[in-house]
Amino acid sequence: MLKDKLAKNPFQGFSFSKVRLPFKKRWQKLLFIFVLLILIAGLVIILKVEENYMVLKEMDKDVAGTQYEQYGNRLLKYSPDGVSCLDSSGNVLWNNTFSMSSPIVDICGSTAAVGDQQGTDIYIFDQSGQIGHFETLLPIEKIKVASQGVVAAVLEDGDVTWINFYDTNGNLIAENRTTIDESGYPLDIALSSDGLKMMVSFLCATSGEMYTNVVFYNFDSIGQAEINNLVSEGTYSGAIVPEVDFLAKDSAVALRSDGFSIYRGREIPEETANVEFDKEILSTFHDNDHIGFIFKSDREGYDYELCVYGLNGRRTVRKYFNFDYKQVKMERGNIILFNDKEFLVYSDAGRRKVSIAYQKSIQNVIPLGGLGTYLIVTGENTELIRVI
Repeated sequence: MLKDKLAKNPFQGFSFSKVRLPFKKRWQKLLFIFVLLILIAGLVIILKVEENYMVLKEMDKDVAGTQYEQYGNRLLKYSPDGVSCLDSSGNVLWNNTFSMSSPIVDICGSTAAVGDQQGTDIYIFDQSGQIGHFETLLPIEKIKVASQGVVAAVLEDGDVTWINFYDTNGNLIAENRTTIDESGYPLDIALSSDGLKMMVSFLCATSGEMYTNVVFYNFDSIGQAEINNLVSEGTYSGAIVPEVDFLAKDSAVALRSDGFSIYRGREIPEETANVEFDKEILSTFHDNDHIGFIFKSDREGYDYELCVYGLNGRRTVRKYFNFDYKQVKMERGNIILFNDKEFLVYSDAGRRKVSIAYQKSIQNVIPLGGLGTYLIVTGENTELIRVI
């Protein structure tokens, strides 16, 4: 009987689940090991600190006073003799010559303005070349540009300071006459990317008391209903506000001597965060989404403390370090510190990514679009490098 049953069904009596189980477990183990290896490799890449570099391109020595600024995915190179636009490999896309004593630059997206500080010339460019040029009637102190090319300029006129608003052809859109007695001295100005809002920090003194007014002007229909287009302001007693700027998401920041304030509002900005420090600020840096500070460290064994804050006023990073930096800045989501011979790069989360001892005297470090590529301006020439 058994022989007949087996002849009809030779697999009768076998359990297939028991046969396949060892293979299933083996594949699960292999899959686990494969995923683990990927995670380990990713972790090694993430935690790796680049300490070496290779020079990709050496550029000719620049004339005295040449400086570089990030210009979207390109570079803006300028000096008293003119301005050039370079791609990420250092190739010249266009150039424009002029003669200035002390050129100053402001960039908003793909638009740049170059002005002659204490002179009267202002040039406006997009990434294809020059789109405007005009002369002011008074010496220029500061300039700011919006994405469509309108320019705000602080002009000196003895005891009077003018904050004027121009289109690309130099036509006067608006003007604001200020004096120390009436409104205070303008320490800094900022222009929103759409050119419709202006932020000004006025240093004031009344009866021996020093304070700073941070004022917002709106040049759209809402501001036209207000006196001098002034729509909101904040007062900070005993504090200086040397820097103001518009950030992302209809936000603006006022960097004070005792902390910082965040303002929000598409039409009428209002203070939404106020952070005060009880220690001296050594350096500040920011991008569109982060505000950073460096203080003297209160922790034994460290010289400096670095803190980064979000636009809600909450601290996101706190790190201690001993690097004797000369300059610090934040670009492309990276915090860059450098001195004459070394530079460090941290992520916006505070992870050290790069630590390079350079062979030449460093004057500037500019991160580029390529993975791990930087433009290093030295005392001898300018070099395009990749960290490895």
